[in-house]
Amino acid sequence: MKETKINDAIIGLGKDKDPLFGSVQYEQPAKPNTIATIRTDKAKIQIPLNQIDLIIFRFGAETFGLIFNYRLFISDNKSFNLWNRQTKKLACHELQPNF
Repeated sequence: MKETKINDAIIGLGKDKDPLFGSVQYEQPAKPNTIATIRTDKAKIQIPLNQIDLIIFRFGAETFGLIFNYRLFISDNKSFNLWNRQTKKLACHELQPNF
């Protein structure tokens, strides 16, 4: 099995919960009940992928990635500065590229 690791991400676990900031790791092929490991500065959480609402991360040098409903969306280069400003505000740091 192949492992996917996103090192610097904003992870949403629901609208009533504060987002987490850290890494997400899971094995491919991913299914709804695949266990993901989320590591933050304070904790290590293991949770099924279907309980993660949203993962936002910097995909490459000038693109962002978004995982929603098990689908990967990639931003276009034109919107990079907007994504960078907004995620920097939320995470209190500039997200680092992952791929």
